[in-house]
Amino acid sequence: MTSRKHITPVIAWLSGIIISIVVIIFPLGYFLIAYEYMVGSLETQGQIGSGQIMQIISMNPDIWEFEQHRLQEVLSDYPNKGYAEKWKTLNANGEVIAENTTKVEEPFIMRSFKLMDAGAVVGELQIYRSVNKLLTKTLVILLLMLPIGAGAFLILYFLPIRTIYQSEEALRKSKQLLEKTFASLHDAVFIIDAKTRNVIDCNPAAEKIFGYDRAELLDRTTRFLHISEKDKEKFDANLQSALRERGFMYLREFNMKHKDGTIFPVEQTVLPLEDEKNNHIGWVKVVRDVSEQKKMEEELLRAQKLESLGVLAGGIAHDFNNLLTSIMGNISLIKLYIDSPDELSQILEDAEKASLRARDLTYQLLTFSKGGAPIKKATSIVELVKDSARFALRGSNVRFDFSFPEDIWTVKVDAGQISQVINNMIINADQAMPEGGIINIRFENVTLTESDLMSLKAGEYVKISIKDQGIGISGEYLQKIFDPYFTTKHKGSGLGLATAYSIIKKHDGQITVDSKMGSGTTFHIYLPASKEKVLLHSADHKTKLKGSGKILFMDDEEAVRKTTGFMLGSLGYNVVFAGDGDEAIKLYKKAIESGDSFKAVIMDLTIAGGMGGKEAVKKLIELDPDVKTIVSSGYSNDPVMSDYKQYGFHGVITKPYQIEELGDTISKVIETGH
Repeated sequence: MTSRKHITPVIAWLSGIIISIVVIIFPLGYFLIAYEYMVGSLETQGQIGSGQIMQIISMNPDIWEFEQHRLQEVLSDYPNKGYAEKWKTLNANGEVIAENTTKVEEPFIMRSFKLMDAGAVVGELQIYRSVNKLLTKTLVILLLMLPIGAGAFLILYFLPIRTIYQSEEALRKSKQLLEKTFASLHDAVFIIDAKTRNVIDCNPAAEKIFGYDRAELLDRTTRFLHISEKDKEKFDANLQSALRERGFMYLREFNMKHKDGTIFPVEQTVLPLEDEKNNHIGWVKVVRDVSEQKKMEEELLRAQKLESLGVLAGGIAHDFNNLLTSIMGNISLIKLYIDSPDELSQILEDAEKASLRARDLTYQLLTFSKGGAPIKKATSIVELVKDSARFALRGSNVRFDFSFPEDIWTVKVDAGQISQVINNMIINADQAMPEGGIINIRFENVTLTESDLMSLKAGEYVKISIKDQGIGISGEYLQKIFDPYFTTKHKGSGLGLATAYSIIKKHDGQITVDSKMGSGTTFHIYLPASKEKVLLHSADHKTKLKGSGKILFMDDEEAVRKTTGFMLGSLGYNVVFAGDGDEAIKLYKKAIESGDSFKAVIMDLTIAGGMGGKEAVKKLIELDPDVKTIVSSGYSNDPVMSDYKQYGFHGVITKPYQIEELGDTISKVIETGH
């Protein structure tokens, strides 16, 4: 009883308060809540409407103002919840370009939304909504609340207050905002729930990169994409540490696996996902496939290695070729004049062959130096490869087998350099099969797209595949075989494949290798196809050596001048020497004035401390437009040797040279001008 007496006034007091709230405060609260809802829905509708208008603007930035029909559709897309609304679209000058016909009575609320295009304001969306109906409803509620005030206590007493799961709702809204954005990204994006650590959404790029369907990726952690338990533990440790220290995680190098088991390198970024109250609700995980980037880095590193050695190679080759020019020239002269026993002649023959092998070595050095640019001509690649292979396999117990279509395309190459590549390939294949075997050489016409080979331009190529039956190359060496001076042989310089790689690169091609231990090795060479036709030489063509007349020979090396002078004299020419370009110009001018001009001028391309052939030829052409000039060099970082005609020369001869090469070049220039 006592308890009930105490409770009765409390209940009466609470009832009075409740009735007061219902009768007075509730209608007022209803008005404020409804008003805020009205404002909020107005903001939402305005944002959605302005967003749709901005899509129209982005598609037609210059004529969007004239899209009244589409703008009108946007203005009428959303219901007004029974409230009178007026929508207006204005341009940047404040002029109304579209509006609905609704009339809005006062009092009303108005909200304005800017229309943007590329960061600039191009217009405005205005929405007016009448609050007249809201005031009427509030008054009616106030009158109705008095008779039902008593029942309000029971309703409030039994009404449960439910907890709203804000984290899940916030995550759902975040997902909706991200859908359009991350669906177009090329990187894989995963949305991960904080509680379960499972993927609750992913973009199409995730399916493409990892090879799984979307359903296979959802509702499970991304740990199954890691390659091992050790990697999973490493990732978790890095994640926790990075989130504590920086609030996010970035891993530059990390391996993951495709559905088919293929392992590939990725970059990973993990960012925390929070709701509007800063509660942690999940993560956004971005995974980028960097396989192509890694290949490009390896390609660049290999090219840098070759370039660094090129400086040394070029200098050595330049000096070495000058020495060889003198050696080979003198040997050629002795062979012409000596009337000795066969044994002495054979010794000289061997010495000359040794010099020729030394010249080949300098050519190898030149091909991956800054010089050695290929002198390209339209060539039948099948015949060139066949001749080179036959030469390389002389005396070997290995034979080759050819396969090519009849319509194989022509290529434009430096025949000597490509022959050197094939020679290196065939020698390697031969050495891989000490017990004998067959080298399969296959030719194909291929058309590549940009995605086929990362270092080649899209276009037509001739593909040459050279396959041996050897033991193969182990994986640890496969990435190093094109590096200079890398070799697994007891004998060998390690320059063969590096030279081949550089030569093919300078021909705008590509060389790759496939090999497995016990299954042999296949090298694939890609060379750009050419539309030019191969020029055929007549079978009865004979090199003409002997000649007559004066030749001006310019070189800064005395040994070269002396040896070449003897060679030219033996060919029947009278030789005048010059040490540099200035001296050559003076001598040529003097010869013109005397009426006894030179039949041809041979000039070294580079002169230490003086004018070289490149500059001198211009001045000679000014003196005599009909001057016949030949450029000569053992090394050059200039494209003159490969494109000599563009610089005013009529012929080219590379040091060191034999007397037959010298005579043939001079004869052609004098007789034909090229």
